[in-house]
Amino acid sequence: MRPHPLRLLSLLTALVAVLHAAPAAAGKIALGEEANLNVNVLLQPQLQLIKDGAPVGHVGTDLYLRRIRLLVFGNVTKNLSFFIETDQPNYGKDGNFDVTLFMQDAFVSYMFADKVWVDAGLLIAPLSRHNLQGAIALNTVDYHAGLVRFTPGVGKIWRDTGVQLRGFAGPLGFRAAILNGAEGVRKPEATVNPDDLPRGVALVRWNFLTREEDLFFQGIYFDDKPRLSVGAGADYQPSAIATATGVHDSLALSTDVFLNLPLAGDQTFVFQTHVFHYREGFDNAMSGTGFFSEVGYRFGHFEPVLSGEYFNSRVVNQDLLALRPGFNVWFQGHTFNLKTEVAVTKTGDISEADTGITGTAQLQYFY
Repeated sequence: MRPHPLRLLSLLTALVAVLHAAPAAAGKIALGEEANLNVNVLLQPQLQLIKDGAPVGHVGTDLYLRRIRLLVFGNVTKNLSFFIETDQPNYGKDGNFDVTLFMQDAFVSYMFADKVWVDAGLLIAPLSRHNLQGAIALNTVDYHAGLVRFTPGVGKIWRDTGVQLRGFAGPLGFRAAILNGAEGVRKPEATVNPDDLPRGVALVRWNFLTREEDLFFQGIYFDDKPRLSVGAGADYQPSAIATATGVHDSLALSTDVFLNLPLAGDQTFVFQTHVFHYREGFDNAMSGTGFFSEVGYRFGHFEPVLSGEYFNSRVVNQDLLALRPGFNVWFQGHTFNLKTEVAVTKTGDISEADTGITGTAQLQYFY
């Protein structure tokens, strides 16, 4: 018999109390004057209560590990660095512990000019600020993954192999990558990417105030520096997608605004919004236009958050609508926190679709 949801919530609360008492420190090891090695672990235990999720139609419960990540990164010299990250997501979700551990990020970086790098390896495709946010530093429980729609079958979890130029020219931040993308494959019904051309992805950002120099962007900052930026991105590969109507180019566009405004008395106002547009064939439900917005107000350790998302697919009755009110408790910033939300969603024909309701409580410990 499965534990009662209230008992699971009590266990999670007890775990919060234990971990809050434990110290956290970065696992940085000095190997020389310029060389260092960092080893970190990310754990995100999660409790979900799902409307009609039980076999008999009552509220279903699920207690699992949303993410288990090992991060190994550092510098060989001042200019030469590397980053490696593994992941084993949704471990134990729906009782499934047969989850593969895989390499999520693996690349080397060389800074050949001040604040200008070349990265090579397995990289996040730089389409938008949102998909370049680190899972460690989100301001909501999770990503708005329903709006990040890369070409199906390409790369893994928004990553792809290739090379990237990344850096700054004054307040302008830029990332431009040449990635492997969809492989050229000849099939009886269609030939995808017949010339076997690579994929191009680029993002530019204008920083009006403090420059965001993070390798992975943050959804909320805990310092006293104001940040306001706007960005635009594009992802293109010719003849990368085959549908019933033929072979189509893959095109994704994004634009966004991000504001992190620290206020007196240990308070912060946070806002961001993104718009995405995809063209991957008129008969492809991945095609269409969507957006999400997040707004939060942190006072001390506490922050109410409200986010919403909408996607209008080119295919009839394949839309998405969601509203996600939440509340965060920042015990130790991104090192240790508790995030909660109630997701109210509709998918398909929004005017007729049933309303899904999922409550989530996620504990994060990053050491």
